[in-house]
Amino acid sequence: MAPSGPGAPKCGANLTLAGGAPGGYNANHHSAPAMAGGPQAQGRTDPMDITPTAQEKARLQEVWQDQTPSQAAPLDLTRPALCRGSRPAAEPQVAQALADLLGWPQWVRLYAKPSLAVVAASRLARSRGMAGGVLWAAPGTGRPFDPPSGDPGLVMLRCDWAPDAQSVAQAQHVARAQGLMLVLDESCTGLRLGPGGAAQYYGLGPDLALYGPPLAGGRDFAALVGLGEAPPQPGKPPSDEALAAAAATLEAVAQPAWRQRIEDWGRALILGLNYFAARCGLDEQIAWEGPPVLPRLKGKRLWAFIELAREEGLLLEPLVFLDPEQDPSQAPQRLWSRLCRACQRLKVLPQGEKAPAGWAEAHGAGKCATLEEAWRAIES
Repeated sequence: MAPSGPGAPKCGANLTLAGGAPGGYNANHHSAPAMAGGPQAQGRTDPMDITPTAQEKARLQEVWQDQTPSQAAPLDLTRPALCRGSRPAAEPQVAQALADLLGWPQWVRLYAKPSLAVVAASRLARSRGMAGGVLWAAPGTGRPFDPPSGDPGLVMLRCDWAPDAQSVAQAQHVARAQGLMLVLDESCTGLRLGPGGAAQYYGLGPDLALYGPPLAGGRDFAALVGLGEAPPQPGKPPSDEALAAAAATLEAVAQPAWRQRIEDWGRALILGLNYFAARCGLDEQIAWEGPPVLPRLKGKRLWAFIELAREEGLLLEPLVFLDPEQDPSQAPQRLWSRLCRACQRLKVLPQGEKAPAGWAEAHGAGKCATLEEAWRAIES
């Protein structure tokens, strides 16, 4: 069965499904021999510097002292979609744009939905003399390998919950040691972790990679890319709307400003969470882990914090999808002030109690108390 949970891509593994999907791109019209090691696996680049500058420290301190509810537009960091734009494009154009952006695939096939791409990968494994069963691997979820449907021939590896590079490398090693085809599920990690996705970030060498609905603004869509022998041309293409959204996404992602914005938002989130959680003494209650451009929230009181943040106008889930279409310069108003108030409210919320419907209900005041004020209230 496919991994489930927050941020899980919608790609079912029902191998009894029939049908194929749309056309694609071929670097070579003749079938090439099967090859392992897709992208040029160079591993992650230098880690992001998350040490606040003097100016950032001063701004964080201002937010802490103010604590006025934000009047800015709500900020939604729960949408996996990479872009909201639309640019009419034909199927071959989208396939070629994806191949050009990634650099390593010898072919690209586009499908109307992820499940069809999974079926195509299973059939491709059979055509290469392997079994067609799919092993689902998701390091960090507590179930590294789900049992296959039938004898395993390929591993579908997703890395959005991976605790570290070692766990991902181990999953790849197991797949190779068992002679299985390695398919990297880039539905959530693709393009967010960099142009080469998880393959580039973790230094992996997959045979195939799968991209899902986030590439097409959340619409039904899948792209399967790979090396060696290509699957047959699919019969049912993605919708015109999905192709247009995918074309706009690939055009946006190719711009350096897109990458810079997602990095700036990631840095702003981490700076704010580190600062306000520390000021409130919540280091164990709410924290983060993972790549700064695709961070995961954790902590003993994570769900209460998420609810409090939502009431402040900041929509979060454990897997945070930063929005590169928003202006990072607005982080103090749209992000930091809300993180500050959510942390302050969590600090005074009794352990184990459900988050209140609103701050007035929780504290009987329209202004969030500072930590010092909260302690004075408790002592009195």
